Amino acid sequence: MIGTSAPRIMSMEEYRRDWQPDGWELIIIGPTTTWRQEWGEWEAIRDIVQNALDETERYQFGFDEDGFWISDKGKGVAVADFLLGPPKLKTDYARGKFGEGMKIAALALVRMGYGVHVETIGRELWIIFLEQKTNGHVESLAALWRKDGIKSGTRFHIIGYRGDTYEKNFTINLPKSAILASIPSPLSVPTQRYNQLLNPDYTNGPRIYGRDIYMMNIDSHYSYNLWGFEMAPDRHGPRDENQMWADVGRLWCGVTKIELMREFLKMVISPPQVQTDESYHVDMSKGWMGMDPVSGKYYTDLLIEAGEAWKKAWTLNFGNDACIRTSDRWDNMIRHLGYTSYNVHHGVQHTLMSVIPFDKSIIDDSIESLRETKIITDEDLTESQLNHLELARRIAVRAHGGGIGKMCLCRYYSTSQRAGPNRRLV
Repeated sequence: MIGTSAPRIMSMEEYRRDWQPDGWELIIIGPTTTWRQEWGEWEAIRDIVQNALDETERYQFGFDEDGFWISDKGKGVAVADFLLGPPKLKTDYARGKFGEGMKIAALALVRMGYGVHVETIGRELWIIFLEQKTNGHVESLAALWRKDGIKSGTRFHIIGYRGDTYEKNFTINLPKSAILASIPSPLSVPTQRYNQLLNPDYTNGPRIYGRDIYMMNIDSHYSYNLWGFEMAPDRHGPRDENQMWADVGRLWCGVTKIELMREFLKMVISPPQVQTDESYHVDMSKGWMGMDPVSGKYYTDLLIEAGEAWKKAWTLNFGNDACIRTSDRWDNMIRHLGYTSYNVHHGVQHTLMSVIPFDKSIIDDSIESLRETKIITDEDLTESQLNHLELARRIAVRAHGGGIGKMCLCRYYSTSQRAGPNRRLV
């Protein structure tokens, strides 16, 4: 239980009278109460947890008599870390990017009426608004601090908060059974990160997590935890949506379970059998996805290596005589050969064509097989076979008239010596 509690708003006179004599120092962080008004409890808790995860890859949380606490076992927070200055960019593999989240989180929580008490290695802090008299009254974010604190890590205490812990908004809290597939992401230094396909039953519905942290809802049968794209500064979406959907493509290229492949094909067939956001946005382009840092292969190569499984998934969904449609110019020939062609989303078409038959490849194979076919003339047929052939020609003449009949007669007389010069079809 916390003893002395700081007021949410403090004047300079109150600080000098009540806090400075007890060894508390004051730092002015800077922004006023109106800064980042769109931030609520979720955004604040998200960024406190994000800092903890970047420190130690895990965090602890819970409730006590005073409110909600979040802690980690990291190296601690310096007082200077609360000062607002030029963004201190984090490394590419970090979850946070600009190093401002902790300050904004504290501001939002105090503005909403909560107290914020921070214990870290060798010091403790109270985050407050300092009332300053300028041309009127201005309340600026500030911190009271003194040497004390705890021996390891950092502990954020949100005094008075009894709301949602947002536990399922962080993938590290999900059970291993929630992970349907896991594929190396492009981020590999200093730690290899993995894109994950998640069962939405464990994530409060289909979502996209950016680097372990909830980012946005999607219309899908799956959830995704992705590492290979940059997020917008407010973390509510990707900086470039195309990069995000290429990251989804990377993940699907590495899937090896046929039942998952079947669901994916239902989503990307056009029109989709299962309509989702993937139906229109997922991108498997080789240039966008790049190379898997673990194997050194292009992500498209991973899909090609699982080609037999993709073929089986395709056949189970659409039948043995189904192919990918690339152009309407081949439609008549494909039907003539006994196949049915299906459109697929343009973002996945080229890569899927590397493992699944498509219209032009089937036609080319048919032409090639005809070149290898042995031509049998009438001279090579038995009398019985010739009689059957003659019957077929008569049927063709009566069914289709002179055009086909003349073609048949021409072929018949030009190739048959046994029939004799006076034999003719009627």
